[in-house]
Amino acid sequence: MEDNDNLSTSESETQGKSPISDPVTELATRKISRRSFISKGILAGVSTTALSPLLVSCGGGSSGPVTIQFAAYIDTTNEQTAEINKFNQMYAGKIKVDYLQLPPVATDQYSKFVTTFQFQASTPDVVQIDVTWPAPFAAPNWLAPIDQYVTPQYLNQFWPSARNIGEINGKLYGIQRFMDIGMLYYRVDLVRKYGGRVPSTRDQLQAIAQEIMIGEAAKGISYGYLMPGKKIEAIVDEWLELIWGVGGNIGTPGNLVVNGQDQVAALQYMYDLIYTLKLAPQGTDTYAPNDILAIFTNGEAPFMRNWVFAYAIANDPTRSKVVGKVGIAPTLAVPGRTGHGCTGGWVLAINAFSQHKDEAWTFIDYMLSKNTQTSLSLNTGLISSRPDVVNDPVVQAKLPYFKQLSTILDSGFNRPKLKSYNQFTTLVQAAINGALGKQSSPVDALNSIQPQVNSLA
Repeated sequence: MEDNDNLSTSESETQGKSPISDPVTELATRKISRRSFISKGILAGVSTTALSPLLVSCGGGSSGPVTIQFAAYIDTTNEQTAEINKFNQMYAGKIKVDYLQLPPVATDQYSKFVTTFQFQASTPDVVQIDVTWPAPFAAPNWLAPIDQYVTPQYLNQFWPSARNIGEINGKLYGIQRFMDIGMLYYRVDLVRKYGGRVPSTRDQLQAIAQEIMIGEAAKGISYGYLMPGKKIEAIVDEWLELIWGVGGNIGTPGNLVVNGQDQVAALQYMYDLIYTLKLAPQGTDTYAPNDILAIFTNGEAPFMRNWVFAYAIANDPTRSKVVGKVGIAPTLAVPGRTGHGCTGGWVLAINAFSQHKDEAWTFIDYMLSKNTQTSLSLNTGLISSRPDVVNDPVVQAKLPYFKQLSTILDSGFNRPKLKSYNQFTTLVQAAINGALGKQSSPVDALNSIQPQVNSLA
């Protein structure tokens, strides 16, 4: 289910969705009257009818259980519904969870959450939000801090990036429910044939990729390395991974740097992979994650940067020619450095206007428990935010590639925690895509957006 628009900005980019529109951004940044709220919602493409499920308050009466509402994207596996039903049985007479299924497109979900929070509706009580949304939602006090419910020992149950993603200005606003992360995919058979060493550095990848392209040209290998290049979130993630792989970063909120030496070098390397090294396809600037996956599963390249969803498809006999020949590894670094995959996924948080925060936390705690998370991974293939689930022998027996995930997840990095993240990524996407499409040089592309990016927070 991870190869579609149901998921976060990491996965929903496969469809190339545009960033949040200006009316929605305006809703997120200032208080408005009900009349203005409705009109702005319409301008943002959100009708009052579409908003109504989120704006209806619900709660248990004195004679029955407390009813809370959980808002998350439509569940196509039925696992989420099963988890909620089990919770309702466990807490019968005390707490009842109603499941509000949201549209599958991440940007539509964002719009609905923004307008609901702006109206200060008490429901939904628990929200499942993209990893880039805690900062924009916490800044206007739309999310409730959960520090009172957790201890350091409790947080240590989760991957570092999963427990850090919701920490904004010293307060914790959410914990990640399940993970996604950028990884290097490789052809196990070809790596074994040409030396047996999985590349961890750029130079190593270049050398073996070029050798494979020459030696396997007659067998259909046309490219050495595949990466997304379309004007979508994925290219920002790849660019960040290359920066992190040299030990660099992009600064801090209010003092962001996109045109420094490491940042320009990362984009230059992406450009060189296409035009100088000739490892990536010439049309890379038009490719989304699903596009490069199709090339990889057709047996045309030994290496690819992609998200977790690609693994299941690459090993599906009805969709892939490389079944059983695919391995995963951390993203590229330079000698002496570690590759850090960019994380994606979804976070559980509490609506600041909820009248039932304690009950909301009880439900979140249940959804993050080992038993529930084990069921999630076994029945959907999604990566639990808990190491003890990913490393569970029963889970690994059903999902063998989970054995390779621990090192990758433990070194994962989150994207910048910016309340203006949508503005940031819109500018950077355009700059990177322009350079990859030869519309400007890497240095000129990043220089052109530095004045606009610098002060974003």
